Amino acid sequence: MRPDLATLDAAASELGVPKGSLKSAAEEHGFLVRMGRAIRIDRNDFSKLIIACRDQAKAHASTSSLIARTGTSEIPDSQTGQRAAQAASKLKRRSPPTSPPKGGKVLQMSRPT
Repeated sequence: MRPDLATLDAAASELGVPKGSLKSAAEEHGFLVRMGRAIRIDRNDFSKLIIACRDQAKAHASTSSLIARTGTSEIPDSQTGQRAAQAASKLKRRSPPTSPPKGGKVLQMSRPT
């Protein structure tokens, strides 16, 4: 199949997207064709680029599992997950008081006579 190269302006117009967004997406997914200063996109790759840019289905933010009801989260058994769990437990601990302890003595001040 012979390449059918389009300028960024023409490709953005054909696809109905902003030129900057098209350039970023095409560059990220390897669909830009650079020849010297000329930057082009092959029209034959438009459908592949669109597929590459589709949003993946996002996981639900809430869950009805037992984990959600116990107040603990699922942390993978990795070092990063273990460090995160340790940091969370440290943050949950009570910090030592910063005020001086109560119950100090009251001293009488002498009055000048």
